[in-house]
Amino acid sequence: MHARFLIVRLIACAFILQSFIVLENVSGTEPVSKTREPWTSSKLQGTPVPPEPFRVVSAFPQLKFDLPTSLLEIPGTNRLLVAEIGGRVFTFVKNAETAKADLALDAAAVAGGSVSLFAAVIHPKFQDNRYVYLCLVHPGGKPHTRVSRYTMTNDAVPVLDPKSETVIITWPSGGHNAGCMRFGTDGLLYIATGDGSGPNPPDGLTTGQTVTDLLGAILRIDVDHPSADQQYSIPADNPFVKHEGARPEIFGYGLRNPWKFGIDAKTNEVYVADNGWETWEMIHLVGSGTNCGWPVMEGRARLRSEVPVGPTPITPPIRDHHHSEANSVIGGPVYRGDKLQSLHGDFVYGDYITGTIWSVGRSADGSFVGKTLVDTDLRITDFMESSSGQLYVVDYDLTGQIYELLPNEVKDLSAEFPKLLSQTGIFADLATMKPAAGVVAYNVTVPRWVDGAIAQRFVGVPGKETIQLAPHSAIRGTYPEGTVFAKHLSVPASEGNPARPLETQILQFQYGTWHPYSYLWNDQGTDAELVSSIGTSKSVQWPDAHNPGKMTERTWHSNAVNECKLCHNAGPGFVLGFVGNQLAGAVSGDSPSDQLESLLAQGVIASIPEAARSESHRLVNPHDESLDLNDRARSYLHGNCSMCHHRGGNAIVSFFMTRDLTFDQMMTNKGTNIGTFGMQQAKIVVPGDPYRSVMMYRMSKLGYARMPYIGSQVIDGGGVTLIDRWIRSLPHAAEMKLSDPLQDGAT
Repeated sequence: MHARFLIVRLIACAFILQSFIVLENVSGTEPVSKTREPWTSSKLQGTPVPPEPFRVVSAFPQLKFDLPTSLLEIPGTNRLLVAEIGGRVFTFVKNAETAKADLALDAAAVAGGSVSLFAAVIHPKFQDNRYVYLCLVHPGGKPHTRVSRYTMTNDAVPVLDPKSETVIITWPSGGHNAGCMRFGTDGLLYIATGDGSGPNPPDGLTTGQTVTDLLGAILRIDVDHPSADQQYSIPADNPFVKHEGARPEIFGYGLRNPWKFGIDAKTNEVYVADNGWETWEMIHLVGSGTNCGWPVMEGRARLRSEVPVGPTPITPPIRDHHHSEANSVIGGPVYRGDKLQSLHGDFVYGDYITGTIWSVGRSADGSFVGKTLVDTDLRITDFMESSSGQLYVVDYDLTGQIYELLPNEVKDLSAEFPKLLSQTGIFADLATMKPAAGVVAYNVTVPRWVDGAIAQRFVGVPGKETIQLAPHSAIRGTYPEGTVFAKHLSVPASEGNPARPLETQILQFQYGTWHPYSYLWNDQGTDAELVSSIGTSKSVQWPDAHNPGKMTERTWHSNAVNECKLCHNAGPGFVLGFVGNQLAGAVSGDSPSDQLESLLAQGVIASIPEAARSESHRLVNPHDESLDLNDRARSYLHGNCSMCHHRGGNAIVSFFMTRDLTFDQMMTNKGTNIGTFGMQQAKIVVPGDPYRSVMMYRMSKLGYARMPYIGSQVIDGGGVTLIDRWIRSLPHAAEMKLSDPLQDGAT
């Protein structure tokens, strides 16, 4: 086993030369004037591709909820119902001018402790029985998920009677609970359950391919005809009624975490959006006895081949999305309204992380065809089609509001969009990368590792408008329409080889949202051409870190738009570098003045947020040896990892890298089954012991289990060395035996 540890030590040493290239990432720029001219030269109007067919607008702009999870229409009334994750249920008048929602139930207060309210559904005969069903996770005692029935009063402002609660069905809690509920056209209640475990190991209870428990399945029960011993009965045509040892409630199985699904009101077909593990997000059409494959399969990829396949063969998904474009799919309705004719009969769904909304429907030959409807800034948790055909979208925590999907009437300007960087109006001279009048260069304290490339950064704000700066990534700034950030990357200079332009990345605020795209430079270094939305790769000559004066061939990848959005998404606030704590520790060009003061004086930002300089969010140059080691390492992790590893982020393994957290709050004292390299007692970080710290190994490798898994194809030797030193410095128990990589059998 010692060979594995030696590899990591060699990597940390062999790439030490690259750490000097890292230092060049914070590139110097020419000093700028104290006031900027208006930026009027921008030619970045519209987007490089035709506008998306739909848009989202706030449907009830005066209403905001606290982490909403479900939206329903209350039959026979002009009210909608909203459920929040914390257990509260509200109703409100369906009117764009409504300014107040009325509390209908506080399930947490009734329970006398915390609960999680994942979903709600209304009985199809509500006007006769007033039944509303809630799916609640109760963490106290023996954790469990339950579906409970409540009776809603018939008052002008209705409430759910807490004394009316009747528990219908329960299953074990733990990690993936799912919880979505829908009534089918057959009058039966369909319920989604998760595999009951956390992300790691995949399907930790090995329940996905069994039908002997209720986990990882779509259940189908009759709540209108309770049996003698439970509050429901089993439909006679359920697929496993006669299967020995099976739970007869199961309709389909082999699911990981089907957080939301939809049922076609015309055909009763069940469309399930299932959250995948490391690679794929899946859309399944679930019929009687359908085996969706988890954990033997994750979408189209084979995962745990050692797990026996269940009693029915695996049916592949009708559509899947690689994690380069989605990370947490959320199912909606099969749209049958009249307002959005192009969606009629399509299953509509979205992604919680990227905010993209898609649909999938059948073509004339019966095959399934997917469509991208709109990229939003939302963290989607639910959809709802109203009886009058409106299609609503629920945002979880960015605004906590409800939106409506509407046709997009924006003019198509894609034909006129600049195809060359020289046509954008960002730069006055590409030979020197001199910015256009009004465009300002800036630096960041902690640049992200970009495989050793040199980075220069620029911001363009139209006219004399200003940015309302966010103090840090936990708070979103406000940007004028047409704001542009540009990051220009160059191959570093080496002995006998001058620096060469490589790629210029653009982040543009247009139509109320952010659009990322790139321009890839030609071999002559005279101009850069717009990269298509699917990305591209090219071979480049790069300085050989081990042989000064020599060059080596390297493949450079320009990311697809959806790859860009895995970092530049709603979770970390889209804009990663131009935030207060990243700007506070850097200087502007050769000026010794504080960069924030400089940006304020130039009229780029409207004010300096007080929290931008707060000690808890303070960042420092990770490669400045004169600074505190812990500050340097934590700053490095924040700048390179926190865009995914933050609370509510899209990382599979839930630990957190934002600078404001204490070490204990980072949640790194846990194991993982992803990329453990056979280490015994491995954890994300083992204080004092880098050789049992998974973080070190994942940073030190390429291929499977590499971190970061996107945006980098070269190991950051300086970063590996820094994190190695930091882990060694962390306090640990005196009696803890540290690994010795030079001894056989080290663990």
